[in-house]
Amino acid sequence: MVKRRTLTREKVLVQANQLITEHGIDHLTIRELATALDVRPQSIYNYVSSLNDLVDQVGLDFVQRLGERLLEQLVGLAGNQALMVFAREMRRTCQQQPQLAMRLLNPSELADLTRTHAALVTLYRRMFASLHLEDHGQTRLAEVTLYRSALFGFIVQELGGFLRGTPAQLDQRFDQTMQLAIDQLPV
Repeated sequence: MVKRRTLTREKVLVQANQLITEHGIDHLTIRELATALDVRPQSIYNYVSSLNDLVDQVGLDFVQRLGERLLEQLVGLAGNQALMVFAREMRRTCQQQPQLAMRLLNPSELADLTRTHAALVTLYRRMFASLHLEDHGQTRLAEVTLYRSALFGFIVQELGGFLRGTPAQLDQRFDQTMQLAIDQLPV
């Protein structure tokens, strides 16, 4: 049994991520998490206020890890190359946690995850501001929307099982789709 004093927020989030990966996000409960950690459910509430707060914290951790990986990979890159790296890393991260990613890419569910939503918005704004795409003129707004729509749309279709093909074929199709969207941006 994990003693309360050795239970940490990090352990709670790691175990929650593992349960999401193994059983899906819809099967995550405070009781299941407590059982997996070998603690009483009440102990979990020292780190989260509700199941929604737990999912929000897991989502926030997901976005923070994505941001850290992007910072590492984007050093020295700019323009179209940076946009492609951003797209590939977003897809790779979502593939690693498909259950969570589907929730985070669903606007109606993301509305309940306020901290995760704010972190995603901040991440996108930082990315687009660094490429001088933060101008909200109608043309740029449409082009940036096309890029995000292509990125999120492809990921949702892929994770939802709507796209057929080998992994190599899907990689090629993803790169082609994103290149078409990137070519529309005035970078």
